[in-house]
Amino acid sequence: MENKESIQRYSLFIMQKKIKMIVVAYGALGLMILFFHYSCPFQSLTGLPCPGCNMTTALYYFMNGNLESSLTYHAMLIPTIFCFLLLTCFYCMDLKKAFNFLLWVWVIGMLVYYIWRMITIFPSIPMVYDLDSLLGKAWKVLTSKI
Repeated sequence: MENKESIQRYSLFIMQKKIKMIVVAYGALGLMILFFHYSCPFQSLTGLPCPGCNMTTALYYFMNGNLESSLTYHAMLIPTIFCFLLLTCFYCMDLKKAFNFLLWVWVIGMLVYYIWRMITIFPSIPMVYDLDSLLGKAWKVLTSKI
């Protein structure tokens, strides 16, 4: 009986440690975004919007109660929040199969939504090309008359 209790205490200790690590990681990410004005590396290099582009704007509108604008900027925000919370729970409870399955479902959903947005919306707002990207600037140099 004592062995079973020690295993349960150890499992609880590990779960609490994982939760603390997650809270610290989320807090650090939030502070980085707040103080260093995070910019999408994919869009900064290529000029093309990435699959997560406009997710922050969608979150802003969602947090302010404007669901229509939130869905306009990125309709995968709400499923992403839901998946994110479930993935955190699965991670803490060591449910690796459920974690991996849900993660793949989310990745495939994001890619399908991204392709749909690139076909139907790009290059209109909110899926615009960034002319100040590295490739955009290189293109300007290569195509300008010297």
